[in-house]
Amino acid sequence: KGRPYFVMEYIDGVPITQYCDAHRLNTRERLELFLPVCQALQHAHSKGVIHRDIKPSNVMVIEQDGHAVPKVIDFGIAKATDQRAVENAAFTKLGQSIGTPEYMSPEQADLVSNDIDTSSDVYSLGVLLYELLVGAVPFDSATLRKGGMAELLRIIREDEAPALPSKLTGLGKTVTGVAERRRTDPGSLKRQVAGDLNWIVMKALEKERQRRYLSVADLAADVNRHLEDKPVLASPPSAVYRARKFVRRNRAAVLAGAAVMVALIAGVIGIAWEARIARQERAVA
Repeated sequence: KGRPYFVMEYIDGVPITQYCDAHRLNTRERLELFLPVCQALQHAHSKGVIHRDIKPSNVMVIEQDGHAVPKVIDFGIAKATDQRAVENAAFTKLGQSIGTPEYMSPEQADLVSNDIDTSSDVYSLGVLLYELLVGAVPFDSATLRKGGMAELLRIIREDEAPALPSKLTGLGKTVTGVAERRRTDPGSLKRQVAGDLNWIVMKALEKERQRRYLSVADLAADVNRHLEDKPVLASPPSAVYRARKFVRRNRAAVLAGAAVMVALIAGVIGIAWEARIARQERAVA
């Protein structure tokens, strides 16, 4: 009848968290699956679109040729960043919250300014990564909703997310199941998410958007650095940390160099010992 319509791909998949748990993906495999999600959001941002509702049910995983492929869906509450597009779009009603509370950025919880940009998606991706790594979101539904709407919005705007190791400790006995779904044990999982991964997630979850990653691409780049044993930008500046990363990244060369150094030191010690014996013999003579 001449009406415009959309033709969209049908995604016959499951939420990314469900897929990861069902297939018992380890930490590295989860990070590798997370990276294409970042690429999809970065593509949307480059086209002037902010998603505003990133959560597991909107990141579906399908299998193509035996490989897991994540798909970002449901741009139903997306916002255009282009001013001309915004002027022609339906504005969000003042005082109406947008998004899912567990994954909502602090800006989305500000019902007055409604000042939302691409960093809001960076925050929500941080929550998604948090859940992929430790099996729980920073603030669960019960915590957010026990004090009513005002308290819910305050928590999102003001309360800092627990560090990943602390969150695992707070899970109590259920942490064993969380670790098993990542093919490891609780102690090993805590060690895996400490350091780099905790710094990365906490930077994405900064309450002040200026302190977050400047873009989704920057978040993905830091995850890549971690996977490649390179220093991550989210880490505190430390010569020891960077040296440790260098050793891990160049283990074979460092071991070979260390072996040569040990041989040289042993040679010097041997020569010094022989010289000492020679001096003693001369003194006796």
